[in-house]
Amino acid sequence: MFAFITEAIGLTTRSSAQQFTEKIMKGYKITDNERSKKYGIGSNSLQMLKNKAKIKFPIKDVRLYLAADGCEVTDEDYFSTLEPQTLFVVAGPETIITTDGEFQFEQLKQRSPLLRVADIVHDFMEQHPQKFLKMVSDYEKLKKPKLDHSKTNLSLKSEHSEWFLGLEERCHTKEEALSRRAQDRVRGYYYKTKDELTRNIIYRQNLKARRLIDAILEKFRYLLIGCDYFSMIFDRDCNRKHEFLQKQLDDETDARSVVPSKKLKQIIKNYTLKNQILDKWTVSLCSNLGDFYCQGPFSDSTNNCSLNHTINPYASRENLILFQVWNLDHQIELSRTILPALLENVRTLITMPKRLCDLHNGQLVDVSVLEYFLEIFSLKNLKLVHIVCHEKVQRTNKSNGRLLCEQCHEYQIVQALMDVQVDKEAANF
Repeated sequence: MFAFITEAIGLTTRSSAQQFTEKIMKGYKITDNERSKKYGIGSNSLQMLKNKAKIKFPIKDVRLYLAADGCEVTDEDYFSTLEPQTLFVVAGPETIITTDGEFQFEQLKQRSPLLRVADIVHDFMEQHPQKFLKMVSDYEKLKKPKLDHSKTNLSLKSEHSEWFLGLEERCHTKEEALSRRAQDRVRGYYYKTKDELTRNIIYRQNLKARRLIDAILEKFRYLLIGCDYFSMIFDRDCNRKHEFLQKQLDDETDARSVVPSKKLKQIIKNYTLKNQILDKWTVSLCSNLGDFYCQGPFSDSTNNCSLNHTINPYASRENLILFQVWNLDHQIELSRTILPALLENVRTLITMPKRLCDLHNGQLVDVSVLEYFLEIFSLKNLKLVHIVCHEKVQRTNKSNGRLLCEQCHEYQIVQALMDVQVDKEAANF
């Protein structure tokens, strides 16, 4: 009897300890959009952090945004993936969020006469665009600016410590830090996609639509794991370069490849590599030295920046900060075009279950997950542009996503990926 009681107490103690561990408090930071005040907050959930934020900042409808990129955090699962000491901006739903990059850029402008001149130049450029372009072109012909690359080739934290100020402690090389920046941007697209799809009325009111959308999101997640959330696009050590760079670069030596991490990721990566699903788009946008080149505004389909914008965030901390205002611009717009088209195809599958595929005359069973994936997350639809070249205008181009039957090659590729994953997990279980 004594042994039984002892064992029961032990189980209860372990259970309590497990619950405590699961709900352990982590430290986060919150500030307002003007960065006038900053507070350290302990929280074990998104809701708790919101509740505490309301006390510090009395806003009627409190929302939390990542200071790094302005992404609104609405999902507890996503919140659980964030590092302790992550900085959030506390603001209302209609607030235009100032990201850390934009805020620091404004601070730099206050301290640097050269950057304050940028406002004057920008006004002149808008009022006299042709004259401005001619002036820039004439200047480029006379003299190309000489960049200081004295520390550009350095990679380790111990070699260029000031470059790493304010970055995560776990980043030990510049390449790792820039890879994480790329992953953060792509993760932001995933959670924006998830948020908009799951807030839609068809998801909330139709069980079949909910299951279908959940399955699409899961396939997106596996594909993202397969390409390591496109970490390579900002990584100068990636030896696969975007074809756009061939116009900008002279011959360079091959860089070393990235070593895969977790076993689960490797399983999916092996499959995506074997089937060459994402080969064309798992490439770097920078040279081996780390130079990035603006791909020009949306209105210029030739990937040509007439202003010759370029930046090397590997060269200095100031350049790393300025790089945050370079944007990955969706040529087919995410919220206005891609996601509405995806939802419309989901609605068609639900309301017209007997509709047949235009290509194979088979019954439609899914949306073209791979095509939507490439439009949302990959360089097939994303252009890296300087903030001046980011044209924020409504566009008329349409998504290429469609409906598929079981005979469609795209459906078979993605389904095989999911089957491989399920089989492997079952074997490990």
